Amino acid sequence: MNSLKRVSFIVLCITTIPLAVFSQSIEEDVSAPLEVTNDGQIVIEDFEDAPIGGLPSGWYNRDIKRRADHPEERKLFHYSVEEENGNRFLHYEHTDARHLNFPLGKRKNIDIYETPILSWKWRVNKLPENANEDSDDRNDAAASIYFVFDMGRVALFKKVPKSIRYTWSSTLPKGHEASRFFGNQKIVVIESGEDEMGKWIKVERNLVEDYKHLFGDKPPKRPLAILILSDGNSTHSPAEADYDDIMLKPKGKQSYSNESKKGSQ
Repeated sequence: MNSLKRVSFIVLCITTIPLAVFSQSIEEDVSAPLEVTNDGQIVIEDFEDAPIGGLPSGWYNRDIKRRADHPEERKLFHYSVEEENGNRFLHYEHTDARHLNFPLGKRKNIDIYETPILSWKWRVNKLPENANEDSDDRNDAAASIYFVFDMGRVALFKKVPKSIRYTWSSTLPKGHEASRFFGNQKIVVIESGEDEMGKWIKVERNLVEDYKHLFGDKPPKRPLAILILSDGNSTHSPAEADYDDIMLKPKGKQSYSNESKKGSQ
């Protein structure tokens, strides 16, 4: 099974997802190399080219059958690009759980051994009440970023993808680690509670080291996808969060800015 077909399994649960039949336009879109800044940082998404009130063009629904900004798909999502002080970012405000999926498995300029540092910014303005990512009936998070890798072990006669889920938790302590879906999804709590609410927080994680620590072996050089999820559907309470500047960086590089991006154009 090739990497693009495997991405269609990225649902991060045990249910069966049918393999998608990809159109030529989708195949070309998810295979296009990503922008690289002058200092070697890979721009996954900074939302600067997305329309205000809309969705960025490179993101898909969970099984990559349609782009998230497709008219029929767009109405199902509660994310939108907003702007403050000339900077655009992704905003979520609702309860529904619906992943935004950015495919990486066909992009030949992705190699996490060369750019192991996953960097992003997020801001949480409202936490789902009493949410707990360890609990099946309270498994919500105001903000989550998933990095999804190749298929893990068989669970209930199905293969499910290995993933690392970085969360801003309502109740679990910062630094908490958990394992779900027969050990194939690892949760790492990056921020917790209300102390930093309303502030933009920058996060940097070494994907290679996190994968080795959490799964006990080496990751493939090219992950399948990155996903964004904010939700409050299990606790039936609203969440509100913002995301920006999702990057892959070589070790030791300085922080990305829009100016460094402009220099590479």
